[in-house]
Amino acid sequence: MIYVILAALALAAICFSIRFYALKHSIREACRELEEIRKEPDQDRILHISVPDRSMEKLLQSMNLTLKEIRSEGQQYRKREKQFQEQIENISHDLRTPLTVILGYLRLLREKEGTEYKGAELEEILGLMERKARFLEQLVSRFYSFSRLTAGDFRLKLCRIDAGRILRETLTDNYRVLQETRLTVDADIPEHPVWIWGEQEALERIFSNLCQNAGRYAESFLRISVNEKKEQTEIHFENDTNRITEEEAEHLFERFFVPDNSEKQGSTGLGLTIARYLAEAMGASLEAELTGAAGSETGKKGSAAGVIRFTLRFSKGQISAISEKD
Repeated sequence: MIYVILAALALAAICFSIRFYALKHSIREACRELEEIRKEPDQDRILHISVPDRSMEKLLQSMNLTLKEIRSEGQQYRKREKQFQEQIENISHDLRTPLTVILGYLRLLREKEGTEYKGAELEEILGLMERKARFLEQLVSRFYSFSRLTAGDFRLKLCRIDAGRILRETLTDNYRVLQETRLTVDADIPEHPVWIWGEQEALERIFSNLCQNAGRYAESFLRISVNEKKEQTEIHFENDTNRITEEEAEHLFERFFVPDNSEKQGSTGLGLTIARYLAEAMGASLEAELTGAAGSETGKKGSAAGVIRFTLRFSKGQISAISEKD
């Protein structure tokens, strides 16, 4: 009997030893695979175990999941780095272009000592230099505003304001920009106050950015309307365009985004981004929707113009409950 027990123990010890060395070998193989993955992390590889073991399998599953997350984060990081490099290139180009024009004309005036440029010709050169300088000033201002908004140190002092009055004043201020584009502007703004809870300067910036956006991308018309509902107030900016596809419309509020088909210069790709940030800072929302024109394929560049609508929406919580008439 004792021999049977000893034989059983010996057999168990042999089996345990075999399994132990098999697991040890499997762990070494997993370590080797992990080292190869570390050297080439982009390859879609996972760790394997050759010996069935529930605990080891759970461990390797966790490690494989971690590896997958690391790869995903790495891909996102490289994507962000690429976007950041492209943004730096765009910023450099936007800053360099007006500076090149200004410096070129200054050099030309210095070489000619101002003797050959007089009257209307000189005024034209100075006017061009001034426009480029003002664009450069606007560009730097937008970069500064965007950095403040994204840094979280930009606080708005909200109060009751008349959005209708601010909208009319902003349209007047942007009259020259819209006139130069020869757009047909149709504004349906109520005569009575349109009360909202917001900040005047922020609302002026939103309206101005939307007007400038229409000036760059609208084909023939710009329609502005105010829709007052019981639960919310909506302000619409609507224009036709064949420069923006349906896919691009989904990225309009991303920083530095400029449609590929844009032929008009002067866009920083920040105007709509800043407008949405300001809207959200006031507790409102700003959305864009592109619809295809009748008989045309939605978002197909070069075809009949589609219609893009920007909606600035203040919910009931942001609208001041006012019963008296001003």
